[in-house]
Amino acid sequence: MSDAVPLQPAHRGACITAVTSGKGGVGKTLVAANLAAALARAGQRVLVLDADLGLANLDVVLNLAAHVTLHDVLTKGTALEEALQPAPGGFTVLLAGSGLVEYSRMTPEVRDRLIDVIAQVRPRFDHVLIDTGAGISDVVLFTISLADEVLVVATPEPTSLTDAYATLKVLAATQAARPIRLLVNQIGRAHV
Repeated sequence: MSDAVPLQPAHRGACITAVTSGKGGVGKTLVAANLAAALARAGQRVLVLDADLGLANLDVVLNLAAHVTLHDVLTKGTALEEALQPAPGGFTVLLAGSGLVEYSRMTPEVRDRLIDVIAQVRPRFDHVLIDTGAGISDVVLFTISLADEVLVVATPEPTSLTDAYATLKVLAATQAARPIRLLVNQIGRAHV
């Protein structure tokens, strides 16, 4: 019998959660920010990466100025360190630029850079929340594919639930199996 200490599996770093929705206006970004704050309160090192590349609003929700953004990291070669900033609630954010037409279709170069960003942040955090855009565009689906698990946010309105169902169907048909959860937001007492 050997006295050697058994090797522990290598720590692969953060659990990556894509926070997404079938349609906009369901509170996806607020859910991501509040989940990040709750995880930070529990002692986790948390990053929220705003990957709504084109219509980002995490900066607005958190009342932060986006001086250096994910756009700068992806397209201008800005160091990732310059774009990470603390947020109220004890977590870190990587804000995205807003109104950027070039992200309506993601080029292979930008995809590779986004994969590299995820690889760089994974070992530094316990949890990374990717706040995706809404819907099932190629950009959103690619961003979701980088996650270990998916949280689909919906509201109790029929259009939101229908779009959430469509999102779940597309994810099941096009992406590798992983845990997917549904969070129904904005439920009033009348819905309980």
